[in-house]
Amino acid sequence: MAELSDSVDRVLRGESSLSIQASEEGELSILASELEKMTVRLKTDADRRLKDKQKMSQVIADIAHQLRTPLTAIHLNLDLLLKESLEEVVNPGRSRSLHEIRRSLARMENLVEALLKVAKLDSGTIVYQKEVLSARELVKKSEEPLKIPMELKNETLHIEGDADFVGDPHWTTEAIGNILKNCMEHTPDGGSIEVKISDSPIRAEIEIKDNGPGIPENDLPKLFERFYRGSNASPESVGIGLSLAREIVTNQNGSIKAFNRKDREKGKTGACFIIRFYK
Repeated sequence: MAELSDSVDRVLRGESSLSIQASEEGELSILASELEKMTVRLKTDADRRLKDKQKMSQVIADIAHQLRTPLTAIHLNLDLLLKESLEEVVNPGRSRSLHEIRRSLARMENLVEALLKVAKLDSGTIVYQKEVLSARELVKKSEEPLKIPMELKNETLHIEGDADFVGDPHWTTEAIGNILKNCMEHTPDGGSIEVKISDSPIRAEIEIKDNGPGIPENDLPKLFERFYRGSNASPESVGIGLSLAREIVTNQNGSIKAFNRKDREKGKTGACFIIRFYK
């Protein structure tokens, strides 16, 4: 019985397959045989599901790659149409329409990129690099793509503190960038985003706060679910960014949570995200 219990425990931990050499006949031997057959069947089913998942991820990746070619061609044609020599000669609304097309194309490109990232995460083929990273530098790098839209909204980003931890620079930047983007979109014009980084022997912590309206209470439980769009989501949101951030962080021995700021009596409202990477 003790040997059988230890074997089942090893299988549950994924350390081995169940293989019990029972030399004696009886009910215990029959039980061991049935357990062995059950684990073989479960492993076969799990392997089949994994292959199906990888095939689906490959199909999604192929579709995304095929979309890139026409998108590139359309962008090149738009660049030609938007040249000064052709600007608003025939139709006064022509330039406005072209800029709308460009905006739509940019959204399509973002969706394609998000689709590719989802496919990579689902396939389980990502090998996360393990490098010593500065949390402060990662936040600065994550801010780079958001500088122009933040300037247009007259928003500011304040970073305090620093901490080192081991992680993948590319994917971790992606995760932090998605959180910053979410805060930027829900921060009013002239608002600010505060990032506080703290260090301890156990973990590196990145706290990101905005001064927007906060997260509706009914959205909090589903905030990190894939394709979930909150009640305050922008029309262009598809609900991928925050779910990607959670998957990237948790896959690197980290955690992420969101809540609303408590100090409303001081006039400070907004959402708060805490990312922790454990050492």
